[in-house]
Formats: sequence, C-alpha cells, structure tokens
Amino acid sequence: MKSKSIRIIIILAVIALVGVLTNHFFWINKEIKIQDNLLKIEQKNIQIEKSQFNNQVTLALVNVRDELLSLNIEASGLYLEPVKQINPNYFVVSFYDTLNPELLKNLLVEQFKEYNIKEVFEYGIYDCFTDSIIFDRYVDLSSGKELNNMSGTELEKWNHDGHYFGIYFPERKNTSVSSKENISKSFYISSIVIVFITLIFAYAIVVILKQKRLSEVKTDFINNMTHELKTPISTIGLSSAVLLNKDIHKDPERIHRYAQIIKDENSRLESQVERVLQLAKLDKGEINLKKETINIEQLIKESVEVFRIYAEQNGGTITASFDIKENKLLADKVHVTNIIHNLLDNASKYSPDNPTIDVKAFTLKNGISVSITDNGKGIKKEQQRLIFDKFYRIPTGSVHDVKGFGLGLYYVKKIINQHGGKISVESEINKGSKFTFWLPA
Repeated sequence: MKSKSIRIIIILAVIALVGVLTNHFFWINKEIKIQDNLLKIEQKNIQIEKSQFNNQVTLALVNVRDELLSLNIEASGLYLEPVKQINPNYFVVSFYDTLNPELLKNLLVEQFKEYNIKEVFEYGIYDCFTDSIIFDRYVDLSSGKELNNMSGTELEKWNHDGHYFGIYFPERKNTSVSSKENISKSFYISSIVIVFITLIFAYAIVVILKQKRLSEVKTDFINNMTHELKTPISTIGLSSAVLLNKDIHKDPERIHRYAQIIKDENSRLESQVERVLQLAKLDKGEINLKKETINIEQLIKESVEVFRIYAEQNGGTITASFDIKENKLLADKVHVTNIIHNLLDNASKYSPDNPTIDVKAFTLKNGISVSITDNGKGIKKEQQRLIFDKFYRIPTGSVHDVKGFGLGLYYVKKIINQHGGKISVESEINKGSKFTFWLPA
C-alpha cells in the first residue's frame, strides 16, 4: 500500500474517531443536564414526601395523645407541650403520667393505619422516676405483630422533665439523591465501547504502519538482492559468451582465466544463497551451537589482520587493544568469528576514505566485552532500534553504494542471544558508530 493511501486512511479514521468522541461527549453533556433536572425534581418530590410523612405522623401522634388524655382525666390539665420531632425518623410526645404499653401500642397501630402510615416502627416509654426507657418494642404494621426490640436500636433520650413516649422508624433513612447514581448505565456502557474502539483504532494504526515498514524493508531487500545477484550473473554470462567463441581454443590461458571468473562468481552466488538459507534455519532454531574453548584475543587479532589490508588501501588504520584477565571463552568458534567479521565489515563499508577502526576487548561482569568503533556515516537515533531487524537496511533511496541484504546485524544479534550475551550500539550522524557486544565466560 502506498504511503499516500495510508495517510488518507489514517486521516479519515482520525476524523471519524474525533466525530464519534465529539458526539459522545455532546450526548454526555446533554444527559448530565437532563439528570440534573431530574435530580432537582426528585429532590423536591422527596422533600414533599418527607413533609407529608412528618405531618401525617404528627397528626397521628396528636390523635394518640388526645385519646390518652381523654382516658386519663387527671393528666388532661397537665398537657402543655406538642409533639416534637427529634430527627427525621424519631418523634417524641410528652405525657405527664404513666402509660399502659398495650394501650399505647393499640392506639398507635390504629392511628397509623388511619393515616396510611405503613412503616415499621419502634416505640418506647420513658419513666422520669428511673430516668430510663422502661418499655421498648418493635411493631411490624404489615402483620400487626409486636417483637421485642428487633431493630436493635436504643431509643435516644429526650431532655425533658416528665414522662413521654417516643416513636422511631428504623427503616426510614435520611434519603438523598446522588447525581452519580442517576447517570444511566448506557453512559458507562457507551464509554467502555468508545474506549474499546479507540484501542482498536490505535492498534490498527500500529499494524498498518508496521506492515508499511515491513513492505518497505522487503522491497529494499528485493532491490538489494537484485543488485547483489545481477553482477555475478552478468559476469558469468559474459564469461560464458567468451568461452563459446570458436577461436577461444587457440588461447588456453584466456580459457583458464574466464573459467576461473565463472568459478569465483558461482562461489559468490552460492555464498549469498547460503547466507539466506542459514538465516532461515536460525529463525527456526535449527542451528545448534558447537561450543568449544576458544582464545577470543587470538580470534580478534586474526580478524583484524583480514581487514587491515582494506583499511590501509583506503588510507586508514585499524587497531586492537586488550584488557582481558582470562581470554578463554566457551563459544562456537565459527559463529563468533562471523560476528566479529560482520561488525568489522560494516565498519569498513560505512566508513569514508581514511577509515579509523578501533577494536577493544576487556573483561566485564564474568564475561568478555568487545567494542568496534568507526568514524563512518553514523546512524540516526530512530534507526538504531531497527538495524537489528531482519532485512532492514538504512534507506538510501535509489542509491546502492553499499552492498548487502540487511542480514548481517540480524545474524549477529541472533547468535549473540543464543550465546546468552547482548549487543548495543552508540552512534552519531557523520561522527561514527560504536558496536559493543558481551559474551558470558
């Protein structure tokens, strides 16, 4: 997929997502306003209901008090105080004489039914002589049964001189309405869906960009492979054409030279194909390391000598220094040699004229660390995390001044990981790069 098409898809998707989020928050704001209005109405209704209940209870208790006064002529002249509401669910009635609990209960049940009060209640009788609630009972109006203090509530005392009785409604709480409780479940569900969609969108964008990069890497790999294979194939073709010349038999030396060219180029092709096949085996875990005791210092020196000729031919230098306490290492000699060769090859290929390559080996954390520093082109910071990916090469457009398939560093990291080691890179553009790998002893 082209970059332009991907950008258009991402832009359209972002616009759609922003539209959905805007619409969602618009309806949220609208719903909150509706809920606020409903809350105000409900609070008003609750206040009205509370007021009605309090009035009904007060009237019922006034009637109970009047009934008691009518039955107790001696106490009628002593009545002075009205019914008093101590808190939202507790009422007291003063009565300057002793009370019969059974009579009080019957009058309360009768009056509460008359005023359609269906709440369960608890009533208690206060005796001023003992300064205590001497009688405390719980009544369920639905059954009319009286149970001994089933609510478990101790009736609050009233600062009052003389006898009184109190009525407590245990199941009548101080009701209030919370706006959070009134936000509909659909809001929470829709919010979860929006978050889920956003996560899917973000994941889809990541996948698209990853596929785009993978496509670019594959295209670059194919282009590089084409250039890598085209030269030897062309050379073999030209050499074969020369050998097919009918007069070539007159020049045996020329025949030998062109045959040697064909052999060399064939070996080169075979090497390139074998490198790809080895990487395929490495991915499948089919390569088994043949570990043996190796002299890492000697291995580095031999590798440096191989690349010294190239460096000197280009007016550069290559140096090696060692600070190793124990140069013996248990590792696969062939693969460790390939690691060093790959890193030195990169340092040579990506360095300008007069390359300066410095190799250092030193003991570190029960292992040996090797760093290879060059003064080459350098690597951008955002590309440093990608250079160890399979087939990845730093984009150079249509310029193919450095040959390769983008497999070298991938191979290096894979082998180092299989040895239980690690590799890192430090680099600055136009200043050079430093690759450091560590292998356990």
